[in-house]
Amino acid sequence: WPARETKTKAEQRLLRKAMEITEAGMARGIELLRKSQPGKGGKLEWSGKVLTSEILCAEIDSAILRAGGLPANTIVAGGEQACDPHERGHGPLKANSLIILDIFPRSATSGYYGDMTRTVIRGKASDAQRRLWETVNAGQALALKKMKPGVDGLKLHLEIKQFFADQGYPTEIRDGRQTGFFHGTGHGLGLEIHEFPRFQKTTFKVGQVLTVEPGLYYPGLGGVRTEDVVALTKSGVRMLSRFENRLEI
Repeated sequence: WPARETKTKAEQRLLRKAMEITEAGMARGIELLRKSQPGKGGKLEWSGKVLTSEILCAEIDSAILRAGGLPANTIVAGGEQACDPHERGHGPLKANSLIILDIFPRSATSGYYGDMTRTVIRGKASDAQRRLWETVNAGQALALKKMKPGVDGLKLHLEIKQFFADQGYPTEIRDGRQTGFFHGTGHGLGLEIHEFPRFQKTTFKVGQVLTVEPGLYYPGLGGVRTEDVVALTKSGVRMLSRFENRLEI
């Protein structure tokens, strides 16, 4: 459906509404983590019980429903689980550990999707965790700065991967596992969660709406991904995401 490659101003307004629903879910997730406290073995506790990925996911999804969205496959993955970008997360969440929150609900009224990822720590970040997080955000900032009509998405994707390598975060196989930045930089967003075009298979055009979500994953340290949604304009991008990005909560 080539007509869906670019979004009209009216469609972009619907996508922004979907992002508001997404942000309501993210706000609830952050709120709960902030209220949690470290307990036995470093496990986070909330409301008198161990806080698990499943409990936090249910709270996020409930907030999405109240905001008018339809949640599906929300990701709450901490520690080693966060090193697999497709792991939804299960079991207890721990203090001082990187936790990926990836939320992508559909608006119940318009059918358009929102999509957002934040990586947070309940507690104190180590120098290594903070540097990993800051590097991912610098990679995203590089993408946002260079995304303009006529720019080749694949070249920009490879530039981000090289930037990470230059910072000391190569993409390679370690102990039989993929590490580094081994997924796409982004994808189209609309009436499907993954909609044409793919970030690295397009030349950017005015009206495209894409996610920008670089990530770095290293077992033993953790995973970091930051994802926002942008619309391509004549001079660059317009952010459709408006949620803060903070590491420690």
